[in-house]
Amino acid sequence: MSLVSFLLLISSLKRNRKMLKYKKHAGLNQRMPNYEVRLGLGIHLGYAIEGPIGSYYKIDASYLSPNVRMSERLEGATKAYSCPVLISDSLYDHLSVKTQSFCRCVDYVVMSGMTKPVKLYTVDVDPSSI
Repeated sequence: MSLVSFLLLISSLKRNRKMLKYKKHAGLNQRMPNYEVRLGLGIHLGYAIEGPIGSYYKIDASYLSPNVRMSERLEGATKAYSCPVLISDSLYDHLSVKTQSFCRCVDYVVMSGMTKPVKLYTVDVDPSSI
């Protein structure tokens, strides 16, 4: 399950020794008090088209669709909602009942460029306990 993978990623980031050194770094804390490396993830369910972009010497994969854009918007909104993970209602509806019990509805919004409102969920799990 991708949701569990993201939670494990956030948990390992919180316990990583190098990241903990940055949290206690005197120079960083002087410039930015209580500095902490954080990760925001936006998860949405939908189709995407993959295609190559690049040159003769280097080619990268690129993904295009309104669903990819929705994931990007959710990721950007994690700062505004002060939560590490935002999940759209289309993914939430496909989660098991047990997994849904760990989720909490944060807001009901109309994203730019869309007409249908979207419910946003987050996961209420302490990353340090994973």
